[in-house]
Amino acid sequence: MYQENKYLRKVIVLDIMLYHSFLPESHEFHVPLEEILTYGIKYNTKSNYRYSNGGMVKLEISEKLRPRETPNWIDFRKAVGVDIKNRFSKSFCFPIFTNKVLVFNGELSMNIYDQAFYEDLKETDEEALNFDTGRSIEYWIKEYWESMVTLEQYLQKKLYPKPEILIFEDVPKQIIKVCE
Repeated sequence: MYQENKYLRKVIVLDIMLYHSFLPESHEFHVPLEEILTYGIKYNTKSNYRYSNGGMVKLEISEKLRPRETPNWIDFRKAVGVDIKNRFSKSFCFPIFTNKVLVFNGELSMNIYDQAFYEDLKETDEEALNFDTGRSIEYWIKEYWESMVTLEQYLQKKLYPKPEILIFEDVPKQIIKVCE
């Protein structure tokens, strides 16, 4: 029988920070510092668009294939992407503040994007033919769901070379700093 605490474990105090991109003004997904410090980081914050979110690509299919035991708070429409390493010269950083953080295999997410592009445009865009993975979108979404682990599980085993880390709640403004 499923128990909610499988995904909602006590947040373990870890000596790590989570990072969210602070992109330069010239970048299309740049968000001014004042906006982040006023509102926090939300799913619809423009900088969040630089993060992949395989569950959002074909949301209707993701929901149809959603495993029964997943908690209701997993809503890809409201996910915030983060990194566990600072990959930019400047990032917004904050401590782990919630246990609603899940990790997916980012390579599977990219396959979802590729296959969706192929399936949506194969009849009208010749370039789309280069994105056929040879598997159905349903196949990739099932694999994506199966790759889901808690942040704690991921940190213990580092299962994926390209993790896709999603927080399923907004990042409060009070805990955000700029890290360089």
